[in-house]
Amino acid sequence: MITHLNGGRLYSEMLEEGLKYIEDRMEGRIKSFKTPWDGFNKAGVGGLEWGSLLTLGARPGSGKTLVVSQILRESRIHNPDQDFHVLEFQFEMGGKQAASRAFAAETALDYNVVLSTSRSLDKFSFDHMKKHTMDFKSLERQGVMRVVLNKPLTHVEIKKTIYHYYDELGKITRQGSKPMIITIDHSWLIKKAADEKEKIATLYNTVEMLMELKNDLPIIVIMITQLNRSMEEPSRKTPGTIANYPTSSDIFGGDALMQGSDMVIALSRPAKADINVFGPKGYLVKNEDIFAHLLKVRNGADDKNLLFMRAEFNKQRMIEVSEPAASNPNGNGYVRFSQQRRPQQSEGPDISDI
Repeated sequence: MITHLNGGRLYSEMLEEGLKYIEDRMEGRIKSFKTPWDGFNKAGVGGLEWGSLLTLGARPGSGKTLVVSQILRESRIHNPDQDFHVLEFQFEMGGKQAASRAFAAETALDYNVVLSTSRSLDKFSFDHMKKHTMDFKSLERQGVMRVVLNKPLTHVEIKKTIYHYYDELGKITRQGSKPMIITIDHSWLIKKAADEKEKIATLYNTVEMLMELKNDLPIIVIMITQLNRSMEEPSRKTPGTIANYPTSSDIFGGDALMQGSDMVIALSRPAKADINVFGPKGYLVKNEDIFAHLLKVRNGADDKNLLFMRAEFNKQRMIEVSEPAASNPNGNGYVRFSQQRRPQQSEGPDISDI
C-alpha cells in the first residue's frame, strides 16, 4: 500500500473521477452554467463549467460591470433546473448605487430616471421596484440566496468569507451546501495584505487562492479586472489596425490571470476611444458596439476569438449581434482613415468604471 503525500493519488483513481464526471454530464446530473449569450456559452463548455475562473477585463465605460450584473440577474432564467447561491464581492460601488442599477435593469428605465434626476420617478415604476424587492425576499425564504459584500478584503479574508458562506448558507437553508457563483469587482480593489508590498503581489496571491478554491468547491468565479492605460496610447488608436485589439499584456497582472483563468475575455468599446474603424478588418462601429476578445479559452468548444455585442446602457444590458459591416473584410494590411483623437498622457491601471 502506497502512503501518499500532498494529495497524491494513483492515476487510475484520477481516471475514475473523470469517468464519474463524464457520466454525470452524460446523464444530465451536472450541467454547465449558461450565460445570456450563445457566443459566450459556445466559447466555453456549453456555458461556464463548474470549478472554473472567468476573468473579464476592459477599460472604463466598456461594460464589464454591466456584463457581470446581467449574468447574475438572468442566472435563474437561463439555468432554471440548477440550484445555486450567489456571493458578490462588490468593492467598486456601494449598495445604494448597485441596487439602483439593478432597478434600472429590472424596469428598463434610464439610471437617471430611476434616481429622479430631472423629474420625480413615477409611482408605477416605484411599485414595480418594491415588488422586485419582495420577490427576492420570497426567493430567500425558499432557500435561494444572494449575498453582497461591499467592504474591501484581502485575499486571505476573501478565502475565509467564501468558505464561511458556502457552509453557512447550507445550514440556513437546511438543504446542504450548494454550488456557488462568486463575483469579484474588481481585482485592483482587493485589499493588500500586511506582507504584500506591491499590488501585483496581491493579485498573484488572489489568483493562487482562487485556483485552490475552484478545485475544492463547486464554484464558478467571475473576476473583473482592468486593462492598462497602454490601450490609450495614440499608436493603439490608429484606426483599422491590429493594434486596436487588446492582448494579454494589456491586462493588469496579465501573467497571473492568464495562468490561473480558464477563460479570459477583454471587452473593447472603440467609440469610447474615438475609434470608428476598428481592427484589421476595419469594422464600422457605432457608439454602443462592444467587441469581446477571447484571449484564452482553456476548454472551449468553438474556435472563434471575437464576439460582437451591443450595449443598451440605459437598460443595463448587453445583447449579442451579428458581425458588423467592415471596410476591409479580408483583414489584409491597414485601413487608411483620418480621424480626430483626444490626447492621452497617463499610464497604468485606472479603477474608474461605469
